[in-house]
Amino acid sequence: MKTRLNQGATPQITFTSDFHELVQGDLVYGPCKLRYDPLRLLTSDHRGTQHKINAHLVFHPSGQEWHGEMTLPAEAPLGQLVDASAHKGVMLETTFSIPEGCEEIEAWFSCEHPDGDTHWDSNLDKNFRLRFGLHDLTIEKAIVVSTKKSPCDWLDIAVDTSSAVDTLSIRWHSPSHPAEPRHQTALSQTTQTKDKKSWSLPDKQIVIPKGATLAFDLIYTVDGNKFTDDNQGRWYIAD
Repeated sequence: MKTRLNQGATPQITFTSDFHELVQGDLVYGPCKLRYDPLRLLTSDHRGTQHKINAHLVFHPSGQEWHGEMTLPAEAPLGQLVDASAHKGVMLETTFSIPEGCEEIEAWFSCEHPDGDTHWDSNLDKNFRLRFGLHDLTIEKAIVVSTKKSPCDWLDIAVDTSSAVDTLSIRWHSPSHPAEPRHQTALSQTTQTKDKKSWSLPDKQIVIPKGATLAFDLIYTVDGNKFTDDNQGRWYIAD
């Protein structure tokens, strides 16, 4: 299986203009960079005034809070900050500290406009919930099994998770068959201890063409909130 990227790396959280929230690196207590594209809350029409975007974080399970200010100078070229076709923009950046024992980060943003109105970026008032897949999930095994007698191959996968994980699914496709849609298959919990759950699939539940590779990511839920571990945007490869 392709190596998991950025294991043990300094964490970074990015909010992009096309409304994606990217959790990169590992859950390492201490400094974490927060990057935010102002076009989530502003448009090019706002370029004549200095704006202060406020970031609001709550660390779970402790409930400890952090609030910080990200300033966009007056006359900033908002209309040129992002190349929409490339999804690359100029980011506002700040750094906060992840406290010991944190498992999940709740985040939202606000910006007060000159007319007195406050605009919010808060996932439709539900707030963003952020977790680190490298901390929550350990892929024990992900291999494609092949036998001479079988006309097809199949995936053998085993994953250990934090005990907080409620459901776990694999979303997969074969890169050698790009016309095929992605599929999502639920893993079954096999064992549980105080700190860990183990998950797997029955034999031959995910069948792929002979000699094919399989690309996948993992989707899991904690307290009804959905999270994705896609190997830092690179997907995992089983072959």
